[in-house]
Amino acid sequence: MNSYPDTTALLVETARLYYEQNLSQQQIADRLGISRPMVSRFLSRGRKDGIIRIQIVDPDESSRSLGQRLRERYGLKDAVVVRAGEMSESELKTALGEAAASYLGCIIQHISILGVSWGTTMQAVADSIRGANNQGLQVVQLVGGFTGGACNTHAGEITQRIATRLGTTACLLPLPAIVDSAEVKQALLSDRNIARVVDLARKSDAALFSLGTFTSESILVQAQYFGSRDVQALRAAGAVGDICTHLVTADGSVCSPALEERTLGIGLDDLKEKRYSIAVAGGSEKGEIILAGLRGGYFNVLVTDDSTAAVLLS
Repeated sequence: MNSYPDTTALLVETARLYYEQNLSQQQIADRLGISRPMVSRFLSRGRKDGIIRIQIVDPDESSRSLGQRLRERYGLKDAVVVRAGEMSESELKTALGEAAASYLGCIIQHISILGVSWGTTMQAVADSIRGANNQGLQVVQLVGGFTGGACNTHAGEITQRIATRLGTTACLLPLPAIVDSAEVKQALLSDRNIARVVDLARKSDAALFSLGTFTSESILVQAQYFGSRDVQALRAAGAVGDICTHLVTADGSVCSPALEERTLGIGLDDLKEKRYSIAVAGGSEKGEIILAGLRGGYFNVLVTDDSTAAVLLS
């Protein structure tokens, strides 16, 4: 029989054996010389009287709080925030890709046409999408992307990969993102097949795209759309980054109307009309272009990391 002077001491010892030493209720009963039902009553009484306090620690609570604050601050439909920690750039892109793919899985039943762009972050999204049967869904390329540069982020390949992983087919736009003149653009758009793809992109009820910074290391520069002098001139004109290959300034305005006349694919204003306009971007260097996109109102869903979210809220 137990030798405890009072029931409170016995209750405390019961709780320690159960929660700290992970003994079963029967093991505790055998050790303390009491019945198993008494062990159960002690545990229930301990919780009721506040002697036993169970704390549930949510490792993602901070990220969820940041997401809620982003939604409230910028009037977003949704915001998904991943914990960056000590991730490398490639690890962060993988995490963002997984988060975006997960979010897409949550809304896929509510959309009929999904438009996608290109870039290394979009590659990560494509790699993270799990197979599913969505034969009623159409996946369309939002912007041109074909290039002769040594860049392995061709829009068509990413669009095709996403469509395949979603169990449906892709509608591709096998053209450059930016052409030499407005006349060339108009000539291309006069082709009925090309016009059909662009029209489908405009009609998409969900758009999924990444945001790019604009420096000499930018993906658009790697794809040979711009040379070093172009970068200097456009940076001087206020370009901070691109949204679906459209260069914008810090306030979200179009940087170069002349360049817009040569850019193929969905327009920035079209993004504002989407039921889900989903931007995927993170990392310290992406803060300026994300903020520009928020100011321009080009997306209503943001997938980013906690450090970038904190900067956007500061």
